[in-house]
Amino acid sequence: MTKPAEMPMWMKVVVFYGRFAPSFTAVGYVARGLPLRPLHASFKGQTWLVTGATGGIGKGIALGAAQRGATVLAVGRQESTLATLRNEGGAGIVPLQFDLGLVAANLALADEVKRRGGKLEVLVNNIGMLDHTHRLNPEGFEGTYALNLLCHFALTETLTDAGVLDGGIIINMASGGLYNTALSLRRLEQKPERYSGVMAYAAHKRAQLALAERWTRPERRLVSYTMHPGWVATQGVSTALPDLERHLGRALRTPAQGGDTALWLAAKRPAPVPGALWFDRAPRAAHAYESTRKPEVEPDAIYAKLTADVAKVRSAAGSA
Repeated sequence: MTKPAEMPMWMKVVVFYGRFAPSFTAVGYVARGLPLRPLHASFKGQTWLVTGATGGIGKGIALGAAQRGATVLAVGRQESTLATLRNEGGAGIVPLQFDLGLVAANLALADEVKRRGGKLEVLVNNIGMLDHTHRLNPEGFEGTYALNLLCHFALTETLTDAGVLDGGIIINMASGGLYNTALSLRRLEQKPERYSGVMAYAAHKRAQLALAERWTRPERRLVSYTMHPGWVATQGVSTALPDLERHLGRALRTPAQGGDTALWLAAKRPAPVPGALWFDRAPRAAHAYESTRKPEVEPDAIYAKLTADVAKVRSAAGSA
């Protein structure tokens, strides 16, 4: 029998989609009976911070939280899309314009949150991107590494260190793509000559899962979850995975379905399950293949790299 590692790429794609499509599409959402279990929750009096809130899953979460009474600090890059979200969500949406692909912007966002009162009940690290082309951001980091992981880290670490999230929860938006790799340092920030956007994205999402355990701090009554939204019809999917959209377009989940588990986690706050990937309101296995179970590095190595890279930006800002 051909092992996954020995398969040609086209066969790997067919096997991957064939294995997960029944669960990750809207078919799985319906099969688990979630449409018959509407979430009755009130977030009145809570303040949320949602990154990437102007489209796709982030928009679904922001609107869902605001409709249930939360004040949502909704972060996006473009003024026009923030205005549209504000019009749709009403007074519960507080638009904040930041370019979250830059570490410095995330540090500035953390300062803005502290300035506004310094208390959050929920942080949703939602923004992310799969890019098949290697690009450096203005700070010199590979762009998807910065957007998907490093900037989340800078924002979350700054807020947790300041006590802003004490008594609250952190929700990291991962992806089924993480099933493609073990925890890896070498794949976080790849060189252009051997760049694989798919593997970079998978490594970033796997690293998010490792960070969730570090950010769970019982002494501060702070819990962190990493969740998988399923395969959702978003602009990001259209751009990065056009074949997925072409073959499964009608079966993809809506943004509201993709964000459902985030709202459920915020309402129910279940006990954390070490190493679990939350999906469709339940903790699921974080590994689909034996080859990913043994990490290439320990989580401390990931944490050390992220800490050092944030320090580079702080140092550059201090010497400017």
